[in-house]
Amino acid sequence: MSLLSAPHAQAVPWLRRARPLLGTIVDIGVPAGADQALLAAFNAIEQVQRCMSVFEPDSDLSRSHAAAVGEPLRLHPWTAEVLRLARELYRQTDQMTQGRFDVALGSGLWTLQGQGDDTCLVRQSHSTRFDLGGLAKGWAVDKAVDEALRHGASAVWVNAGGDLRVQGLSLPIALRHEADGGVQPWAELQDGAVATSDFRPGARSSLSGPLRQAHLSVIAPRCAWADALTKILAQQTSLDRAEVQSLLRHYQAQVCVHDQP
Repeated sequence: MSLLSAPHAQAVPWLRRARPLLGTIVDIGVPAGADQALLAAFNAIEQVQRCMSVFEPDSDLSRSHAAAVGEPLRLHPWTAEVLRLARELYRQTDQMTQGRFDVALGSGLWTLQGQGDDTCLVRQSHSTRFDLGGLAKGWAVDKAVDEALRHGASAVWVNAGGDLRVQGLSLPIALRHEADGGVQPWAELQDGAVATSDFRPGARSSLSGPLRQAHLSVIAPRCAWADALTKILAQQTSLDRAEVQSLLRHYQAQVCVHDQP
């Protein structure tokens, strides 16, 4: 996973806080004095957790699992937006022999009805279950960045356990090796996002499909795109295939493989 290092020394000091959210530690930084922007960013992360975590009994996902088959379940607009992105990613990866993006993990079919605030989720099978773990964390990072900027921050970074987005500044980042705790400098990120997935033995993350690329990072304009692409690309036998390169171009993304199995 990626490790966020401190921003370069600048004339403007930083206000930085971390909280346990989304099953990890969320670290957010804004210029000193932008307290409302920091609060708005954390509020956005908390809202995503309330709506999209399978561990929250009143989340949209938990309520959908309890609903009858065919029963339309009205969604929070943010959940609806994430599920639309998930549906698009499923369509884009449908022809891949490995790495198809499926938030239902093959458990059953589902559809969305309506638009905007009136979007409803409909499960089409008793077995259909959702897990947005491969997408919602990155989407929450994006939402937190958007909210911080909307509430007056001139710059912001949000790091949620290796899903990182930076806006309005340049930030040095390093890679932390989970097995031995080592850290190595890796890149400088400016006005963009990076997601790192580590599926090597001893790492905390796991993958439901066959593993081809064990430790990789994806850089993209938005963190949700980078987050989802790490799971898709980790299962590819070759990153030079036409379908993979087309997907990377579509999301303006770059991939870096640190370790293979």
